[in-house]
Amino acid sequence: MIDMQPKKMIILDILDILRKHTDENHRLSQKQIQTLMEKEYGMKVDRKTVRRNISKLIEFGFPIKYRGMDFECDAITRNSKNGEETILTDWYYVHEFMNGELRLLIDSVLLTDGLSKKDRLSLIHRLEGLSSKHFRSEISKIDMDIYGKVKNQAIIMTLEDIGSAIADGRQIAFHYCDCGLDGELHEKLDSSGNIKQYTVNPYQVISQNGHSYLLCNLPQYDDLTHFRVDRIKECQVLDTPSKSLRMLKGFETGIKLSEYIKAHPNLWSGEPIHITFRCKQYMMNDIADSFGIDIQIEKLPDDMMKVYVQASESSMLHWAIQFADAIEVLSPQSLREQIADTLRNALKKYDS
Repeated sequence: MIDMQPKKMIILDILDILRKHTDENHRLSQKQIQTLMEKEYGMKVDRKTVRRNISKLIEFGFPIKYRGMDFECDAITRNSKNGEETILTDWYYVHEFMNGELRLLIDSVLLTDGLSKKDRLSLIHRLEGLSSKHFRSEISKIDMDIYGKVKNQAIIMTLEDIGSAIADGRQIAFHYCDCGLDGELHEKLDSSGNIKQYTVNPYQVISQNGHSYLLCNLPQYDDLTHFRVDRIKECQVLDTPSKSLRMLKGFETGIKLSEYIKAHPNLWSGEPIHITFRCKQYMMNDIADSFGIDIQIEKLPDDMMKVYVQASESSMLHWAIQFADAIEVLSPQSLREQIADTLRNALKKYDS
């Protein structure tokens, strides 16, 4: 038997019931709220008590609605000794996020590499709590084992340190890792064989291909570079002020992340240049995924097209090789030569 709660808790219990059991598609009558109050809190209340407390919650600004509140034609009315009155029923809580929005956030958590299963489940559970119990049943069959064992358990704290440094305009220092042949992360070493310490000016964390990257600047250079967050260890916020992004070459007016990512497919660094390539028109989906749709395209005969983009040479080199059987880079000549050399060297390995 559930212990009786003090009467002053009634208003909080009713609020909890509405949050947990209702949404726009799942509503409760006053009688159903009474039943749940007794079942979950051992509290017997009459209809007037339920109505009075819900009215107070609405008065206090809680997003609670009932049938006919938005559209009077939906209201249920009856005749009483005081004339026609509206029956207040079909109560529901208006949650801050729609279920589709929560599902989008949960999918983002699932598709973000570097999180342990424990952290992933904890985040998803808290996101579930932002809707009614009916939402939990919708996602109960999601496979949480998308990724294997996580090598860096400190990624959440690393993200907190990075966020704090960016907000306060401070540099950060860290060790950076490569994946070894044993499948473990190994910290990079300097020329003396000691663990190498990286110091950077941090600007933004971005997501690409399921990984989180720190967009930053090495103080000795005037361009941007990237580090995968799940390969950062021993991150610490320094007292040294970070260099303003606008002091870097080419970023005097700031940065538009969407354009930056399009100019650096797969986040290979380098300064964007004008690049022209030719390919079949069926390649449009892949081109849009990598460079967006705000690009210049010229239709050619035989279902061909010529595409003009702004991208770094290093990123375009790897992108073009990925689709080597479908595209031909036309300019610049230096990039054509790099692609040709790379393909010739690759061919030697298979021709021998």
